[in-house]
Amino acid sequence: MTTIEEAVLYFRTQPGMPRLFKLFRTELLKHRKVKGTAKLDLFKPEEMEAIAHFFQVTPESLASKGRVDLEAFDRKLDTPPFNGIDLTHLLEAFFDEKLLSLSTKEERKYFLNQLEDNYSLLKDWLGYIKRNTADTDWIQQLIEDSTHQFEQYVLYLSEGVRLLPARPIRLSVFSQIITLDADAFHPSSDLGKLWLHVLAETTRLHAIEPITLPVTKKETDQLLESFNLFREDISDTVTVTNLFAETQSGYHPMWEAAVHTRSVLTVPLREVIKLQAVYPAHSKDIVWVVDNPEVFTRLMDEVPTLPMICPIEKWSCAIWEVFDRLEEEGIELRFVGDFTPESIVRAEELLLQFPSNAKTWRMEIPLYLNSLEKNEKLTEDKLALLDKHHLDFLACLKDEMREKKRPAYLMTRIEDLAEELKKLYSDS
Repeated sequence: MTTIEEAVLYFRTQPGMPRLFKLFRTELLKHRKVKGTAKLDLFKPEEMEAIAHFFQVTPESLASKGRVDLEAFDRKLDTPPFNGIDLTHLLEAFFDEKLLSLSTKEERKYFLNQLEDNYSLLKDWLGYIKRNTADTDWIQQLIEDSTHQFEQYVLYLSEGVRLLPARPIRLSVFSQIITLDADAFHPSSDLGKLWLHVLAETTRLHAIEPITLPVTKKETDQLLESFNLFREDISDTVTVTNLFAETQSGYHPMWEAAVHTRSVLTVPLREVIKLQAVYPAHSKDIVWVVDNPEVFTRLMDEVPTLPMICPIEKWSCAIWEVFDRLEEEGIELRFVGDFTPESIVRAEELLLQFPSNAKTWRMEIPLYLNSLEKNEKLTEDKLALLDKHHLDFLACLKDEMREKKRPAYLMTRIEDLAEELKKLYSDS
């Protein structure tokens, strides 16, 4: 890929390009964006030939058109060997000056008003920037440095908001989807800092509150994870038992050994993404998604052959990757969860993500009523979680929980549940 310095050197040596770039510069300053045309009526034949070579057309075809569109030139820079060099940045490097800067508050406000009209998903965030408070000085500087670059950032931010994932994914994958660059949304980059600022804006309780950016790595990770974005692939794990896995080379020996030794396996995302297939180590095409780790442990003691996955009361990127591979194999996912708003939300998320493969198990009103926790009452905040999704399948159970305002836990009925599963897996 050609660097901007190499591109500048190349265009300086091509006949007619310095003259063409001067015309581009005039148009850029006139329109405040990559727009307009440069007339070619005064260009010499050797200059026309060099420009035609860049566009991969004949000099005659270029002469008949009589002009070069800035947008067409910018698009051509997206192709090899330049591969995405921005025309504004190229011209700024060529002339060694900032071409699209807004030095006054009034100019920046007008510019931000235009962005508000064009990017409605960021209206509140752009409105905050327009207030020009001291905590946005760094953003004002980005605007002053290059409005063209800032508008490109805003385009990516708007797409990021529109495509916020409903399930956990890696930040690098998300960044690749939005910008074609896996590192573009990294928190250390200008775009990454702006992304954190946008996310922080959405978490404010009131519009009068300042936007507070995370300071530490932990705070940054927590903010990203609240929007299902994860930065690394080591601490993100999935816990399984009695599951086989395959890579391109065949059976995965670690997963196979865990099955034969009846061991629990906790696998990081880094290893999960290498898998080609995952399926239960049993003739029954069912994997039990046991939300509560204590229930998971007891069921493993009582039914050692039971194929299970434990979210540990929280979804991870790794577990969704495993779910995807199970779905590809046609495996049924049965969710086993406590009668709490958090667990019901996770059950609904699984049902929504895999409507053909996922079911719940024993999330029924009779079991709920027989397992009520008498000494614990659900807060209004927790009860509000029941409104997050709307599935008819669990609607009656949620209505019962709203009325009783109490949770229920499967550990109080673990012996009965284990006996039922033992009968189902009695041939193991």
